[in-house]
Amino acid sequence: MQFTVHTLSRIMDGVSAMAISAKGISIETKSVKKLYTWQSQSQPPVILNGKITPKIQVFTADASFKVRIQACDIELAQFELQKLWLSSHVNKLKQSILKLESLLEKRYLSHSLLSAAQRMTSELAQYWLTWSLDKRFEPHLGQTRFTLEEVHHWQQQDIDEFREAFIKKQLHDFEAYFDSVAAQPLTIAQRRACVVVDERQLLLAGAGTGKTSVMIAKVGYLLASKIAQSSQILMLAYGKDAADEMHQRLKYARLDATCRTFHSLGTFILTEVEGRAPVLSNMSNSEQQKRQFIHETLVSLCQDQEFKTRFLTLLKSEFKLVKSDTEIDFASPSVSRVVRLFSELIGLYKQAASVGNMQHIEGQYESVLAVFRPVLTEYQLYLSNEQSIDYDDMISRAIKYVKSGQFQSPWVHILVDEFQDISPVRAELVKVLLAQHSRSHLFAVGDDWQSIYRFSGADLTLTTHFAQHFGPSTVMQLDKTFRYGQDLLDLASDFICQNPQQIVKQVRAQSVPDEPSVLITPEVSENSFTFVIKKIAGNSARNVSVMILARYHKQLPSKEALLLLNEQYTHLNISAMTFHAAKGKEADYTILTGLDSDSVPAKRKNDELVEAFLPNLEAYPDAEERRLFYVALTRAKRQAYIMSPKKPSHFIAEISTHL
Repeated sequence: MQFTVHTLSRIMDGVSAMAISAKGISIETKSVKKLYTWQSQSQPPVILNGKITPKIQVFTADASFKVRIQACDIELAQFELQKLWLSSHVNKLKQSILKLESLLEKRYLSHSLLSAAQRMTSELAQYWLTWSLDKRFEPHLGQTRFTLEEVHHWQQQDIDEFREAFIKKQLHDFEAYFDSVAAQPLTIAQRRACVVVDERQLLLAGAGTGKTSVMIAKVGYLLASKIAQSSQILMLAYGKDAADEMHQRLKYARLDATCRTFHSLGTFILTEVEGRAPVLSNMSNSEQQKRQFIHETLVSLCQDQEFKTRFLTLLKSEFKLVKSDTEIDFASPSVSRVVRLFSELIGLYKQAASVGNMQHIEGQYESVLAVFRPVLTEYQLYLSNEQSIDYDDMISRAIKYVKSGQFQSPWVHILVDEFQDISPVRAELVKVLLAQHSRSHLFAVGDDWQSIYRFSGADLTLTTHFAQHFGPSTVMQLDKTFRYGQDLLDLASDFICQNPQQIVKQVRAQSVPDEPSVLITPEVSENSFTFVIKKIAGNSARNVSVMILARYHKQLPSKEALLLLNEQYTHLNISAMTFHAAKGKEADYTILTGLDSDSVPAKRKNDELVEAFLPNLEAYPDAEERRLFYVALTRAKRQAYIMSPKKPSHFIAEISTHL
């Protein structure tokens, strides 16, 4: 018996008439007539057996209802109802699944794409996975429904397997590229870091693991896979040398992207918005000039009796000025301490104000800030009159222009080098740039083991708690160092991981050296390192680099002494720098000197107010000093000589147990 609309036309239970057509189901009562279109029905109507007569159940987005009908061929009726419903819904399903399959095939399953896929399948599942499809429709819809059901019911293992399958395909498709993009073929870990393109991605890259090669290769992969255009990629470095190196490496690889330091980025944004390049104050690059300005400003402000009284009170209460003094000696050590403090505070204060992090400081340190604020006001007035800015103004003004939309960022992919050194205000600039695009990508490359700039505002938690600050993310690690041997790697890793807050990394060295990579040598005199240099010279061929490292400049040989050493050993390239300056550099041999117990770890503590502006101090003793020593220790490609004085640092005793 063929099912027809007429079959369902005689209705009981207060419904006077019902008609079924290509448009939907029309139900008429004594007072109203309403059409339930097929598009408005969340699934095909169902014919149910009743005690007396069958019922048809209609499903809408809000509810469902049943109407009794005359006896009919239920199987045929059900088939015809599904057919009518499908005619209005099937195109949307097929288009949605095709779009989903296309996205999943072309892009890594990032957190954002996964969320979009889950939202899409969750919505479709309400229409398609709550009822049984007639077998006669399966040849046309079976695979589509299967894809929907599979993605909708994904568990974490399924997600991981899907991502892994995509990664393996990309590694295969781009094998030749990854073999040739750098001086030597990239490792599997380096390649995986390139093909994984999450919206927020952190790559932990230890000393000597080839992070710059990965950043260059990442740019090339984004371009070759047509994920991004060169105009959409921004690479950020901290120093000009690093930015220049990235630019040169891109040029060598015949790739194109924008390379900037944070400061040149700030300059660019201000120039675009204001129509002219900002002028940087001379005080930005001269600590001496800044301190002289602060000193002169304090003298001038003390012409006002009220300010002078506040300043005098502060000197007596916090800076050891004699209680009975009624005049201020501006040449005194107490005033010099204030000048140094205020010089440090200017940048920290403005950074904290820029990111709204002042509440916990204002009240507690009001006695100092009441003297400091007028000095800061004069400082800003001077910059204004000079029509110049400092570095902190540059970044905060850039943030303002981006947030207001006065600057429109062209960059969808932002790659940041040395991410462990990022401060909250610089992180804020990155965040507001990313926020201008509905789908943006941050590729942060850093090493929490080498975070050594807390004194300038760097916040290590932006790396160690990356997802808390930047959202759902992928964290990866590079697993091979090319710089030094396995023995130095084991020693340095064990040393740094004494602090349980450091992220444990599984790294192996490319080489196992024939001789020890670390040697502890007695430091019997101030210039004992010259004996080590003589030894290196005697055992080395031409073009060997030697780096003398110390915690402080005063512990290093003078420029004249260094010149004489290079003239004496012409086949050696000898340099000298502090532990901080050595970060990012390497040499065949390093000599660590000045490691007495009073110098390493450093004993000098920050002023209490300065500490209040800095990220929270870590619980583990000398955590940053330990990282600084790790940085110094891992500069040597062949051997690191550690000069041990009469009263050695306890760091030497620690590492000696592993030699």
